Amino acid sequence: MTWDIDPAVATAQLQATIALADTGPGTARIRLYTNAWPGAGDPGQPAQAEIVLGKPCASVSGGVLSFNLAAEPGGLVMTAGIPRWARWVSASGARIADGTVTDDAHGGDFRISGGSTPPGEDRPMLLAGSLAVLTGSSLS
Repeated sequence: MTWDIDPAVATAQLQATIALADTGPGTARIRLYTNAWPGAGDPGQPAQAEIVLGKPCASVSGGVLSFNLAAEPGGLVMTAGIPRWARWVSASGARIADGTVTDDAHGGDFRISGGSTPPGEDRPMLLAGSLAVLTGSSLS
């Protein structure tokens, strides 16, 4: 048998994650990266774009965490390329979680728009100066 966590426990865990992510002087953010995921440590390069979250950075409904975006429509893309992964960082800049990035048509952990997806890819090509917009993501 595998663990079977009560929905109330799962909701409490997600709410605690939101509280941790909102701790700090700024706001939580989602940072996009074009390199291969290097693991939980140093991202290995500057972020391609940074999407600012609101405060609170997320909400929980029906046992699912969904991100709350700040007033900005998206994050300014600093360098052209295809984002491969993203890091959710807290308001203090600490790593919360990493996940895959895809366009809306695919099932990545972070789904974004703001560019066109090249043939054979499941991630959009983002151009410098454009906006990367988080269009879907949830954690349960």
